[in-house]
Amino acid sequence: MKKLLLLCAFAATGIISFGQTTYGDIRTQLRLLQDKPMVLPNSTPVYHNVRQNNTSKSLRSQRSLLNSQRIGSAGNLLTIIEGVCNQMDVIDSLNAVMFIHRNDDVLFAGTNVSQYRIDQSTDRGNTWTSNIGPLSTDPLIGNTTGPDYYFGRFPQAVLWNPAGNNTASNVKVVYNGTYHNDNGSNTGSWAGQIVGRGDLSGNAAVFNDHLNEINGGHTSIAGGMCKGIPGTFWAINQDFSGTFASNDQITNGLIVEKGVWNSGSGDVDWTETTIPVTFAQYDASGQGTYNGTAATSFNIAFDPSGRYGWISCLGDVTQDADSVYDPIFWKSVDSGATWTGPIHVDLNDIQGVVSAMNPNLSLNVTGGSIEPATLNPTTAFEADLSVDANGNPHLLTTVGSGTEYSIQDAGYDVWDITYNSNNQSGCQWYGIHLAKINTLRGTFSSDAPQQTEDNRPLISRSPDGNKLFFFWNESDANFLGSDNNDVPNLFGRGVDVASGKMTQLYNFTGGDSLWGGQTETLLGGVFGGSIFPEVSQTCLVNGGNYNIPIVFTQVDYNNISGGLGSSVNPAAFWYVNNMNVPASDFTSPIDQVAPTITLNGMDTVYVHVNTAYADSGATAFDCFDGSITPTVVNVPDTSQLGVYYEMYIATDAAGNSDTVTRVVFVGDIPSADFNFTPTSQANRIQFFDASSNYPTTWTWDFGYQGNGSSLQNPIFTFPAINDYNVCLTASNVFGTSAQKCRTVSITSLGTAINDVDLDASIKVSPNPTSGVVNLTFTSNATPNFTVSVYNVLGQEVIGANNYHAGTTNVSLDLSSFNAGAYFVKIQSNAGTVVKNIVLTHSK
Repeated sequence: MKKLLLLCAFAATGIISFGQTTYGDIRTQLRLLQDKPMVLPNSTPVYHNVRQNNTSKSLRSQRSLLNSQRIGSAGNLLTIIEGVCNQMDVIDSLNAVMFIHRNDDVLFAGTNVSQYRIDQSTDRGNTWTSNIGPLSTDPLIGNTTGPDYYFGRFPQAVLWNPAGNNTASNVKVVYNGTYHNDNGSNTGSWAGQIVGRGDLSGNAAVFNDHLNEINGGHTSIAGGMCKGIPGTFWAINQDFSGTFASNDQITNGLIVEKGVWNSGSGDVDWTETTIPVTFAQYDASGQGTYNGTAATSFNIAFDPSGRYGWISCLGDVTQDADSVYDPIFWKSVDSGATWTGPIHVDLNDIQGVVSAMNPNLSLNVTGGSIEPATLNPTTAFEADLSVDANGNPHLLTTVGSGTEYSIQDAGYDVWDITYNSNNQSGCQWYGIHLAKINTLRGTFSSDAPQQTEDNRPLISRSPDGNKLFFFWNESDANFLGSDNNDVPNLFGRGVDVASGKMTQLYNFTGGDSLWGGQTETLLGGVFGGSIFPEVSQTCLVNGGNYNIPIVFTQVDYNNISGGLGSSVNPAAFWYVNNMNVPASDFTSPIDQVAPTITLNGMDTVYVHVNTAYADSGATAFDCFDGSITPTVVNVPDTSQLGVYYEMYIATDAAGNSDTVTRVVFVGDIPSADFNFTPTSQANRIQFFDASSNYPTTWTWDFGYQGNGSSLQNPIFTFPAINDYNVCLTASNVFGTSAQKCRTVSITSLGTAINDVDLDASIKVSPNPTSGVVNLTFTSNATPNFTVSVYNVLGQEVIGANNYHAGTTNVSLDLSSFNAGAYFVKIQSNAGTVVKNIVLTHSK
């Protein structure tokens, strides 16, 4: 299983990456893969348009190769490993693009890594000015001599254009970054925010900073920085009790951070509001104490107008026995003045989530046995949030089988969990299924602690809020031979909420010479995959294309020797300016989920031959199309005895279908009959039921002092040489047969033997069964035997398999067969036993 580490905010992921000792070194490495020369001066990023010598094609849609250019750099990965932090923003009307990161104290001697810098472009990301700053210059920031410590990490920033401004250089940069107060002694904690403002002019005189303690120093890492109504800025944090030395990592609620532009001071005034929340707790350390909180990936976002706001996290607020992560939301309809929540969205109630899950056994082996997939849905531990033009949230996350706040290695699905109050009753919360994936977590650095990252869910949105672009990382599990996400490609899909259409599934990086993850059919890029990508919350619109600004991360740019890069060495950031999605690509219906169809009444019914059959039907429902009338296949003919598998098919407007089957027995009162044969003991007789019309119960009278049996195929030992009148009656739901009697003549008596009475020693469970049935032998003297399975037509559906004496359990999987009655035949030299089994496939 993939276990949650509470501070999964530190989760990053690992991959082979190359850095550079000098720009000439990296130029030499890259030229080996390029079809034209490159120029890499110190202040000018690199463009490339690489075509590898590889004619193989990806199994998914492969995009054009990427135009990458190196922009700024930071002293380590503690800019980028928090997926909920928003480092990039754009203003489409002024062609402005901005990226914020920590300082590179190797490149800029005499500075410290805790300071922040920005990279900016005023021509839609075509050319860049990098490493502007530092924005934060307070001498307390990064000061290692104390007595107070302010070590800034995880910067976020947005662009704000004051009313009336038409010049990109005057666009304001508003930033917010978390600081901690630990001096290396492991006694500190997250304590507050470094906040400030600047603009895109690069003029150091307009930069400033403030050191704001949050919630008395009981806080965590702020995420989700975004804009609301004009001049209002937001971030979300946690009321968090953990310290770097403590095993107790408890989240007690939300901290909503709000910034308002103060036109008088030309600065931003920040305030905080705490919203208490009780999350489930669990034993994170394995020491028998509840020291972890089931809550992670906190985010906040507003619609384009700034009126409708949503806060989200992944967690458990129900205190129930599921022990899984679900999406949790808070909502504002008054521009963030008040918040309603928590709103718990149970993934079991989202149409299509459970049916899409992989039912196969987990790859995880615990205690020598394979652990079955629970099919109890849980999110993974990362998500991103956006709000569309209609004020509805979109939470992008990975879903799989869960238990004990872990996710199993059994295959995963990428979902957009969203809301629409106009949908049919019961479907206000619904899911858009984006892809099936097979890998989850990768490792992207060699130093301890290693930085890991899951699928890195990211969302960008068109300026009008009608189109959303979803991204995630996935590796080729067939190439890796595991579910590790160590060589990922960046996949994505667009959704248009106005037209109800979505795009195909894209592989944005497959085959790229820098950022391609190696697959069975594509060579990997120089940097080993799409490492720590970051997209702008809002995209650019270039004619008929939606251009999504994106940055990838080069881990440890000083390491040219290959192998996993170090997370404590400098990291470089590369901007891609041609990640485009054409408007013409939105052609597929959003509805990718099959309708939910359920049987009315019983899933197995009995009809007397030559009587009318009252079909109780089935009900089908789709979150996009409402009620659907199913079609019926294989209607039973009640004039003919037999077993019918009546199928109901429901198909929605998008062409998605689901089926459900009812088993209909058309029968009559049984006609009792039987045969018998001696066993190895002369006075010990095996009886075989030969009754017609599918009896379900049997009553035997062996003609001696009231001895009898209710087994279908009993064995009886007669006490003396004599003739015995043995009788059988058989019953089913239609009635009881007339008694059938035969004379059994015992002509000699055998000596006592140790043969096992198989019939009495075999237990069948569960019966009825939905798939797997177990035969349990209660005696340890079981002889050699064979097991085979027949349907009601007498056809062998599972051939005879041999089992050695002493076998105590046999498991049979009937899940691939149609629902109905089956007969299991157990045969040995002690006789033959036939057991009835009823197979159901209930919805």
